[in-house]
Amino acid sequence: MKALFLYIHTLSLAASLLCLSSCGTSVAEKLHTVESIALQRPDSAYIILREIDYNDLGPDSLKAKYILTKAITNLRIGRSLITDTLLNDAAEYYISVGDTANWVLASQMLSGYDFTTGNPENARLRLANMVPRIKNRELLWDTYSHLLEIAINSRKYDDAYNYADWLLNRTNIPDQILRFSSAKGGTQYYMGNFDKAISIFDSIIASGTIDRANRKATIDFYSEYAEILDAAGYSSKAIDIIDNAYGNPDDLRSGDKVTRLISLAQYYANTGNTSKAKELLDSININGTQSVFEVYSSIGMLKTAIEYKQSGHFPAEFMHEVAKTMHLNFRLSQIDRQTAMESVIELSDDKTNLKIQKQRLWLLIFGILLIVTIGAVTIYIILNRRKQRLINAEERIETLDRMLKEVKHPDKTDKETVLKRMVLQQMGILKKFAAAPTEQNKDALRKIADIGDTNDSSGNRLVDWQNLYTMVDELFDRFHDKLMKRYPDLFTDKEIRLICLLKADFSTKEIGFLTGQSSASVYVRKSTIRKKLGTVENGDFMAQIESDIRTL
Repeated sequence: MKALFLYIHTLSLAASLLCLSSCGTSVAEKLHTVESIALQRPDSAYIILREIDYNDLGPDSLKAKYILTKAITNLRIGRSLITDTLLNDAAEYYISVGDTANWVLASQMLSGYDFTTGNPENARLRLANMVPRIKNRELLWDTYSHLLEIAINSRKYDDAYNYADWLLNRTNIPDQILRFSSAKGGTQYYMGNFDKAISIFDSIIASGTIDRANRKATIDFYSEYAEILDAAGYSSKAIDIIDNAYGNPDDLRSGDKVTRLISLAQYYANTGNTSKAKELLDSININGTQSVFEVYSSIGMLKTAIEYKQSGHFPAEFMHEVAKTMHLNFRLSQIDRQTAMESVIELSDDKTNLKIQKQRLWLLIFGILLIVTIGAVTIYIILNRRKQRLINAEERIETLDRMLKEVKHPDKTDKETVLKRMVLQQMGILKKFAAAPTEQNKDALRKIADIGDTNDSSGNRLVDWQNLYTMVDELFDRFHDKLMKRYPDLFTDKEIRLICLLKADFSTKEIGFLTGQSSASVYVRKSTIRKKLGTVENGDFMAQIESDIRTL
């Protein structure tokens, strides 16, 4: 029944994988499936991951999930993390959104990547710098466990001792106590402190903790202890420890049997009993261990040492066979590394292309925004200028209308009114109004036609400033003539026109209308005249001019 259930489960999983790879399943759904099975079935997760294109993942959340899940899957199936070059992107995303759990996991994976690529110190520092930011007890515990492993593998034994002590002081679980005590003892052993290392193991045995731990934890603890005893010169005691630790050899798995035999062979050899050591090694099928490089090489080295001890010469044929196997394993590892590096380059190229595409997209968006902005500003300027022209035109029409009413008044016979009447008679404004024959302009033309004797109703004449100056001289005691004599080179033509019109009592709006300027421009020109004459700001420069020319 159990076999039937397993068969049905396998068929259902295969069908699910087939559907995911061939049916119209979305990338997000595939990734969700991978995430859910990555720990239990990493091989299946890896198959699905290979069908997901990283560049097809839109949101950063999916990309971060893909990167992290891929790293977990690679680790679970025994692949190197060297291909996981995007782990930093995942870590940065998770910390930016406040997902501490996934940030810690991604950073741990990134630390593993650093270690794999030959940067053990970077791997350790990355985790150590994370510790102050982790508030969750489980995440902190897990981080210290990784720190311990990396410190031991990178031979930072002082740090490893402190990490193991930190973990040991925060657990009461027998299996963990054995594990971290072994780590503490191991660091002392690697630093040459054999007696201190042995005392750590002896204290744990005396505490009775070992009696409450499971068999695997017990075997691992005793194996580490025996290794240290052998190194310290207590090989016979190490043999006893191994015999007691493993119990009945027939109950062991094949891998544990081989490990036990190798350890015993080493310890017997160190006691001088090379015959027993050779007997134990010969009982191992060495060809069956070639796939496990560490085991195969250990057997080869022990056999070589024992042969040399017994015969006085090295077994050349056996050494050649071991070396050939080691070379084959090295080549296979090189091939795996080369494949991994090719994947790294491919992923790096994909990342670069994606970055270029993003830059181009942003440039396009920026260009469109720039064009829209320039267009909007241009339209605003055009509309604003048009609006200003309309305002100025209405202001001029209003000013003209007021001027017409003043000069047509029958009771006004003063010099200023007479001059205004003459100016309006000779003005060339008719042409401008005739060019835009609106009802308002037609009305203005009729009013202009009624002023004085206007024989040229076509409006072809412009303002004749020389005639204006002549009229000013006649009406105001040679004002223009005296002005030019007193200030021959001081004023420009436009400034002279302004002064003459002011003398004739024209208002700022009227002057603007006659000279085709805005009121603001007239005010600016008045300020310029004051500066030339040295008149105080807002002072009456006309009084100063009349005072200067009175004696001429």
